[in-house]
Amino acid sequence: MIANPPESTAEESHKTKGLIRLTMACNERCPFCNVPMEDYAQLTPDEDVVNSELDAFIAAGDRTLTISGGEPTLLRKRLIRLVNRAREGGIDFIEVQTNAVLIDDTYAKELREAGVTSAFVSLLSHVPELHDALAGLEGAFPKCVRGIRALTEAGIRVALNPVTARSTQHLIAEYVHFVAEHLPGVTSISLSAVQPHGRARTNLDLMPDYGDLRGHVLDAQTMAAQHGIELLNPYCGLPLCVGWSDAMSKSVEAIEAQAAHTAQGLQNTGNKRHGPACIDCGLRTRCGGAWHAYWDHLGGSGIQPPWRPPLPWDQPSDHRVSVHDARESPPHALDIEPASAVVHWLWVRTLNGATFRQILDAGVSHVAVDTHLKDLKSDLARIRRWNKANALLAPQRRIQFHLRLPSGFNQVSAQEASDLIQLFRAVGISRVHTTEDGPHSRRIKASGLS
Repeated sequence: MIANPPESTAEESHKTKGLIRLTMACNERCPFCNVPMEDYAQLTPDEDVVNSELDAFIAAGDRTLTISGGEPTLLRKRLIRLVNRAREGGIDFIEVQTNAVLIDDTYAKELREAGVTSAFVSLLSHVPELHDALAGLEGAFPKCVRGIRALTEAGIRVALNPVTARSTQHLIAEYVHFVAEHLPGVTSISLSAVQPHGRARTNLDLMPDYGDLRGHVLDAQTMAAQHGIELLNPYCGLPLCVGWSDAMSKSVEAIEAQAAHTAQGLQNTGNKRHGPACIDCGLRTRCGGAWHAYWDHLGGSGIQPPWRPPLPWDQPSDHRVSVHDARESPPHALDIEPASAVVHWLWVRTLNGATFRQILDAGVSHVAVDTHLKDLKSDLARIRRWNKANALLAPQRRIQFHLRLPSGFNQVSAQEASDLIQLFRAVGISRVHTTEDGPHSRRIKASGLS
């Protein structure tokens, strides 16, 4: 039997992990499957093709490999040969993604001896009827539990993937308790949720409601901490406001944004977006937002900012906020440490002398302009141009523009104030602030810009 590699060096970066889909065939029919076999003309590629993929990963120096499907355990001999080939090629960490239905003690030992180090198992619920309904296979639950136990007893590290659905969203804390009580060899749960792709595109009602789910996620985190279980929020999991705002160190998107050393978040693949509720969220640079279909089908239910960052003129002492005060000089030398905070304000009196690329490269997430009425026209024109480039970025990377108007704003005519408010919205101002109360200030508040 091959000894376990030291865990301290396991999967240091997701960029070093290759993914091979051994087959797209599957013995389950999950109604939420995002890679359903009916989408593939050829379910199982030739073994030579798969071996060529593996050889490319080995040549690139990959240290970790995920073997997935479909259900890879359907091809027992081919799976064992692939694992052996990967280990002989120098890949130390090999994960199999599986529903575990076919795995017994003998099969688990074969996988371990070939070189499998971990398994990612889709135990969808601790309630047998709910698990089987979500797996689309009657009698799957006891077989899956048997497979998990066989894997852990063989020395393979198991992480569970419950894929939270509307039918199970209120049970996730109980799920964690079940794992602790009945599957003591499991110490990691990846709390993903139904995503609106594949079969779920026509089963959107399977998606959980984030408003209801938030409290259950917090309960599950408490339960996991009590039992020493690692609870993770993967990319296919939840926005930070759905129970993860105080657990960003367990959220993949937040971890990757931090590792990228930018306050502007990461570009995603277009699967998610931010909505109106995200504008004031101080954590938007660490969160990809919600699936497009969640906004379109459920109206973004339950999404709300868990933390609104303080404004630069409020002299924030929050360690999550940094302020670069360039009001007295042009902002051409931005000395910002992006990794040290979540929100980075650039505070200026005018944007003259600055470029969008310069501000973007400096890691600025928010710009506050303490404008003079004489500079307002040129600043708005510049923001309008910059927002064309801004729109090409993922929402979590877009720079927000805040405008603080001088006291003289309340002295302009009502028509001029109304025209300016429309202009603020048209050029892409995120928020407008005033230094004194008055009829125009109240009009700004009523417009939703404040």
